[in-house]
Amino acid sequence: MEKYTYKWFKGRWGISITIYGEVFEKRLFKEDCIAVRDNIYLSFSKDPLIKNELFCEEDRNAIFKALNMVAEDIVLHTQCHDGIVIQICSLQYDVCYYQEEAMVVAMLNWCSQVFGFKLENIESIFDNSSNKYVFEISAY
Repeated sequence: MEKYTYKWFKGRWGISITIYGEVFEKRLFKEDCIAVRDNIYLSFSKDPLIKNELFCEEDRNAIFKALNMVAEDIVLHTQCHDGIVIQICSLQYDVCYYQEEAMVVAMLNWCSQVFGFKLENIESIFDNSSNKYVFEISAY
C-alpha cells in the first residue's frame, strides 16, 4: 500500500490530505472499477482502512480528474501494458479545511510518487477575499 500526505500552509488555515492506495494489474483485479483512460482504471475500496469510511462524490471526481491529467505519465512509467487498477483505500483529511482542488493536487503527487515521474511545479496562492487557496494546475 502506498501512502502520500500532501500539506499546504500558506494562508490563515492549512490543508493536509493523506491518500492510501494500491496498484493492481487489471487482469488480476476482481472488484468493480471504472475506466479512466489509456488502460487505467479506478476503484474505491469496499473495505477501506477506516471502518465505515465513505468516499464522497467530490473526492471521487477529484481523484478521477487527477488521474486523467497524468494518464500519459502513468502509462509511460508502468510495466503492465494490459491495464492497471488504482484502488483508493483511504482519504484522510479534516473536512473543515478541505478544498476539492487540493485533493486533485494531492492525487497528482501520489501518482508521481508511486509511478516515479516528475510533476510540473503546481503554484498556489491564498486568496484572502475568498478565504481559499487558488491552485494553478493548467500545465496538465
